[in-house]
Amino acid sequence: MKEIDLSLYFEPCPFMEAGAFYQDDTLRLGRVVEKYTVQGRFPSVEGAAVAFIGLSESRGGVSCGGVLSPERSCNGADAVRKDLYNLYPPSLPGKMVDLGNLRNGKTVEDTYFALHEVLACLLAQHTVAILVGGTQDLTFAVYKAYARLRRMASLLSVDSRLNIAEGLGPDVDFRTAPVSHDSYMSRIVVEPDNYLFNYMNVGYQTYLVDSEALSLMSRLSFDACRLGLVQGNIQETEPYVRDADCLSFDLCSLKRSQSPGNPWARPTGLDAEEACQIFRYAGLSKGTDVAGVFEYYPDLDKEGLSASLISEMLWCFLDAMQHRIDDHPFSSSKVDYTQYTVPLEGVEKDLVFYKCKQTDRWWMELPCSPEKQQQYGRHRFLPCSYADYKTALQNEIPPRWWAAVQRLR
Repeated sequence: MKEIDLSLYFEPCPFMEAGAFYQDDTLRLGRVVEKYTVQGRFPSVEGAAVAFIGLSESRGGVSCGGVLSPERSCNGADAVRKDLYNLYPPSLPGKMVDLGNLRNGKTVEDTYFALHEVLACLLAQHTVAILVGGTQDLTFAVYKAYARLRRMASLLSVDSRLNIAEGLGPDVDFRTAPVSHDSYMSRIVVEPDNYLFNYMNVGYQTYLVDSEALSLMSRLSFDACRLGLVQGNIQETEPYVRDADCLSFDLCSLKRSQSPGNPWARPTGLDAEEACQIFRYAGLSKGTDVAGVFEYYPDLDKEGLSASLISEMLWCFLDAMQHRIDDHPFSSSKVDYTQYTVPLEGVEKDLVFYKCKQTDRWWMELPCSPEKQQQYGRHRFLPCSYADYKTALQNEIPPRWWAAVQRLR
């Protein structure tokens, strides 16, 4: 891959210049991060375990009510930095850099291009990217980075909506319709070079989703887990998160009382502890390369509550990264597994489960030809839970296994 000068795409963070935003002189997280400031050099990403990127692109913020006003922008990365960098540091996984804020292009498409160029560079050298700010349509640029590297990817959106075929009429051509935060997945699924293995949603609220969107998710064999199944049972989200290359978190999925910095948040939604747990799962997952928090509008966050919550979510992600273990059956040769074979009536091949003895995490092996195994790589092993194994013991096909098999065809 051709080397590019990443500094051309970024603006420094002026408020961090003097370090006056630190609460005291003790060791804070911000003091162990190499940051791009006005007087400082652009940090080298070589050997970086984590790169923090601020975003402010909001032109994809189109909803049923029309385009957002210019005064309302998702430019909250600096507000999050002020809180995050004042937390005491966890045991970091390695070198961490803050690249500053991505410059917005002349058009929103220019911004997509810049972001996917930067991310492709980071992914190629196995640097985890943390994105904060901007509207959720920027997930499209994340997908384009995987496509540029010709890597199959699974995307997980934590959102109260599905972002597919929503707000679009039945006669709209997804290939030419503008990419928006309401329907960016509609564009991804029709990209000519398809590198999307799976799209998953966690936390959707049924009364906010039209029937056509749910029907399309089913036809494409994508996974969706509604809010009612998540609340009080957050551990069931772990296999979804572990399966994701990219975690895209929309603040509208949170209860408004716990995160007022989003105009579409409702009284119901995920709570703060559940959001932090999801990010901890992502930090533990060896496969998660990109974690983004989108749709934060700082002008609505009068007391900084949303900024504080986002910083705690990211802290949980960083803290968990030090405990990452490659226990994936496709790539790991240093861990032991217990294999379980479950025959099912009406299924040509037995279901094969693997349980890692070190981590207690489960996988299901997907039946596919040698050619498909080469094409899909690690995705032919599907993260699952003990509950999926118990479902198979009852002579029932786990729904996620069935959906994954359909995607392999």
